Amino acid sequence: MAKVPRNFRLLDELEKSEKGASDGSCTYGLERPEDDIFMVNWVGSILGPHNSLFQNRIYTLKLTCGENYPEVPPTVVFVTKINLGTVVGPDGTVDPKQLDVLNRWEPTSSHTLQSVLSGLRSLMSKDPYRKIPQPEEGSTYPAKKPDAAAACK
Repeated sequence: MAKVPRNFRLLDELEKSEKGASDGSCTYGLERPEDDIFMVNWVGSILGPHNSLFQNRIYTLKLTCGENYPEVPPTVVFVTKINLGTVVGPDGTVDPKQLDVLNRWEPTSSHTLQSVLSGLRSLMSKDPYRKIPQPEEGSTYPAKKPDAAAACK
């Protein structure tokens, strides 16, 4: 199978998102399209599934596609506070080992930013997660502070 260049793959994902190729329960796009020519920083949203304590809430996430995407999965961080088994640490980071689509990531057309968001939404609708009390609506994780060492380079 021929390897699709990173930028072509991301442009394809962006186009599908902009055209509304999904059911609207999960959306994503570039965080700052005017500045991010390498398509690294993305923002996504998940509409909480019905019949769960996530219902009628919108969860915002940041997805980062590094230089080795799609061979390497994106990193995913919730901005909106959430109680979900895949979220570790105080900053909303999703543990890739706890989410099937990230843990079994392959650079195929079925493993995309959309599939990551859909995987998280699917997990929200399953026991025991769908019944776990959630933080106050609208609460967010503290923003990560820039790495001082990286800023000096």
